[in-house]
Amino acid sequence: MKNNTIDYDHVSGIYDKVRTGDPEMVHQLMGGVALRSTSRVLDIGCGTGNNTLLFAKSTNTTVAGLDLSYGMLSQARTKAMALTFTHAPADVLPFGDSVFDFVFMTEVVHHLPDVPTTIAEAFRVLRTPGAFCIVTQSHPQIAMRMTSRFFLGTISVDQARYPSIPQLQNYLLEKGFSNVEPREYIFKPVRLGLDYLETVERRGYSMLHKISDEEYHRGLDDLQKTMRSRECLDYAAGYTFVWAFKT
Repeated sequence: MKNNTIDYDHVSGIYDKVRTGDPEMVHQLMGGVALRSTSRVLDIGCGTGNNTLLFAKSTNTTVAGLDLSYGMLSQARTKAMALTFTHAPADVLPFGDSVFDFVFMTEVVHHLPDVPTTIAEAFRVLRTPGAFCIVTQSHPQIAMRMTSRFFLGTISVDQARYPSIPQLQNYLLEKGFSNVEPREYIFKPVRLGLDYLETVERRGYSMLHKISDEEYHRGLDDLQKTMRSRECLDYAAGYTFVWAFKT
């Protein structure tokens, strides 16, 4: 597990200063599933609750968050006191069978020590019919990140950490899901500026903790020089929404 993830208790304060919820990601999740005001939703690996809170506000459903880091959850509870946040591992969900109508994970799967068991747990806690969505990046999408340009070593690091899309499809089918469908999505392009630089300087991306200090400082210096040269760093992030259904 330690090979995949980082100490989020240690970085939780910094993480919440440099990482925010993503309305475009939440919008894509909302568009893939039919929910009612009585629906119950679980955000696995909710971190500081940014997307959890956005989803709850946007859908008027009952949304719960779950994470393994006390530090991340303490941040989440300060901003979303009306929501329920649970401390537990993703592969041993502390909920009964058939509790939720929708379960999702955003940029979490590469941190998990046991992906197949986590998927089995998601299947167990879902009602029938129910929907599950894993938001991740394919190996080609990882290589196309702006961060990969400046920190080349993060490509191999994250391609090793992230299950491939075919692997995820196989896991989902093996654990009982049907209608498994990966949907690639390109986010609206943004111009990266000082906010991006600050995130990198604070190592707000987990893969920056997985490369050597020498490589990190070399890449940071290159990024800072590029920023000073006023080169326009336009970036459209690519994600894959792997949808699966319990029918």
